Amino acid sequence: MAVALTIVGKSPYLSTAQKLVQARVYAQGLTLAVLVATAVFEIGDKNEDKGRWETVKYADPNDPEHKQVLEKRVHHERYSGEDQWRDMVAAEEQREKERAAAIHEQEERDRKAGKTQHKKKKEHKDDGKKDEGKEKSGKQDEGKKEEMK
Repeated sequence: MAVALTIVGKSPYLSTAQKLVQARVYAQGLTLAVLVATAVFEIGDKNEDKGRWETVKYADPNDPEHKQVLEKRVHHERYSGEDQWRDMVAAEEQREKERAAAIHEQEERDRKAGKTQHKKKKEHKDDGKKDEGKEKSGKQDEGKKEEMK
């Protein structure tokens, strides 16, 4: 944007608002040019199999005759630990699935045993507390009114 502003800023025939608009247009054009250049390089790398992704063919381990061939895309790290976040996300997703399964199993056991759900019990307790708070604040308001008289 700064480069575009310096280019457009030299024109004495444009107002400040027009210069800002022109600079924005130039900056957008530059951004598109960079994206197109990046795409060209990535496509070139893909065609030459020089990219960070590689397609690997291997025999299907579930096929007893090993006639079926499967393809798998493998990502090559530029440095050790670059893709560590993928492993962390996969582990967290697995933990979430295990938690959900444990909650579902507990709810099923509770349902079979005839127990009510834990959520309902909590709501009833909260409702009682809310009502008590209202009663207290109502009594305090009455006391204040009497003091003012």
